[in-house]
Amino acid sequence: MRVLLSRMPDEIHFEEKHRGREVRAMTTDERASFLILSLYLLMFCLTAFVYFDSLMLRIFGVTVASAGVFLFYAAFFNTEGGGDRSESKHPLRSYLLSFFLVLLTLFLLRFVGGLIDNPKIAMVTLYTGLSLFLIIFRKAMIQVVSMLAISVFIFVTVHNWDKALSGDMTFRHAIGQCGQALFRIGPIQDMANMLIAGNYVHYLNKVDYRNEQIHILATRKVLNTEDDELRKTVALLNFVSNEIHYVSDPADDVEFAKDPISTLIAGGGDCEDQTLVLCSLMESVGLKTYIAFTDDHVFALVRFSKHYPELTVDPFVYIDGAPCYALDAADPGARIGYSSANRLRIQRVFDVRHKSLAKFELYPQGG
Repeated sequence: MRVLLSRMPDEIHFEEKHRGREVRAMTTDERASFLILSLYLLMFCLTAFVYFDSLMLRIFGVTVASAGVFLFYAAFFNTEGGGDRSESKHPLRSYLLSFFLVLLTLFLLRFVGGLIDNPKIAMVTLYTGLSLFLIIFRKAMIQVVSMLAISVFIFVTVHNWDKALSGDMTFRHAIGQCGQALFRIGPIQDMANMLIAGNYVHYLNKVDYRNEQIHILATRKVLNTEDDELRKTVALLNFVSNEIHYVSDPADDVEFAKDPISTLIAGGGDCEDQTLVLCSLMESVGLKTYIAFTDDHVFALVRFSKHYPELTVDPFVYIDGAPCYALDAADPGARIGYSSANRLRIQRVFDVRHKSLAKFELYPQGG
């Protein structure tokens, strides 16, 4: 009994001495911080190996990547231990809600920005709105945005691995692609385009370049073209403009478009019908087409994958910097590059294959 009592103060002293080392489970806040830091370290390692040639930088990259692995392990597997701070200020549901709100906020801001014609005003709207949202929701929101940005950078790097290793994509280009994926106005305009497109959409849905009969007919018409894009375009444009005759719709102020097979069977249709037939035939044999709308006319555009010196006519419009040439199937004896429509009156241009609004320019970039 006396011996036991004599050892009790030592045990008490030992417990007090080691109380500060007590192991406890990580909070959700700490897990998120560790995970984000590990992703940063992994991003640094990828950057050091892919975009830079410095040996010291690569050695340092391996070192920090190793540390990132330990942090990643700690973030997911440190679950045991006692301790008083078992509850996080930002529980898991807070991060899930923040992640949802980040995505929703980006979508809404980019959607609104896509409706603004001035790109500078659109970007100010986007960044200001996102900044205010982060200020309101603070830490959890910022962590989610950081994780999203890092993940996008890693994805862009891995997706373009060959280009990055060959030097075709620099670190600056990778950052630019991340910015486009997260903040660019363009990629999120699909829904805005659908709203803007309105009645145009039902025309695009009529294009049927995967139809077996369409493909057979187009193939027969281009058999002697040696798979040359220009010659295929001439052959199909001649067929539609000369064999599908112009016939107006009923005079009831209601526009409607027939499907290409019906137009081919009838042997006639208005400018919308002829354009849909032409685009369906051309797309079925690998040609890239667009549909242009003015206030009173519809015609096709073709975009070649290479330059043809023999094509001396000026491009009608430029899409993504590439020249596109008019194909007006409603004109008997139509020629590439000519249309009865004035290009200044073009209101909308749609990508046939993707059924999306295409941004066009009347003059080449920098011209």
